[in-house]
Amino acid sequence: MLRKAGIAVGLTPAEIGSMAFPRPRPGAIGYHEDQVDAFLLDVAGEMRRLEAENRALSERLAPDDLAERVRRAELDCLRAQEHARALRAELDRARHVPVRLDDPHMLELARRNADEHVAQARREAEALIEQATAKAAHLISDAQLRASTIVADARHAHAEALAGIEAQRVAALDEIAELIELAERRRVEVADEISGRLSEFTG
Repeated sequence: MLRKAGIAVGLTPAEIGSMAFPRPRPGAIGYHEDQVDAFLLDVAGEMRRLEAENRALSERLAPDDLAERVRRAELDCLRAQEHARALRAELDRARHVPVRLDDPHMLELARRNADEHVAQARREAEALIEQATAKAAHLISDAQLRASTIVADARHAHAEALAGIEAQRVAALDEIAELIELAERRRVEVADEISGRLSEFTG
């Protein structure tokens, strides 16, 4: 982390993109300035893209079940930023390593070492970016799968609810029909009983 007035602060993509290293002292061998600047711009651009993806994921994913995964992805991004800062510090230190220009062997060794460090830094940064991109893609795929499952479950529950309501309606109609039939039989029985009693009185 960078420290300003004794306080640790994060390194933003804008700071990486505008980072300017001091030129090496006369008689010292450092990294190729254009390559270092281009590399830092690539890292800053990729960090901006990852931050945009993280914001989009935070808006799309349900915070109750995927918050922990998003938090881990953010931590991975922070670790990538820490690694980028460490590489930047190493590049800065390498710029100030004095090398004797009258020694061809040391000059070639310094150039080779610088090239190896640049290549190693690029490989490590590309690996970190690839890991972060894969994790973001996995989170998006998982969110889409969860959303599809929720929709399917909701449709199934809706269909079951409709089927249950229809079954209840049919059962209620059957019960009403039985009650009507029972009432009709009872009416006939009462009418017959009254007719019989009237016949007894009039007979």
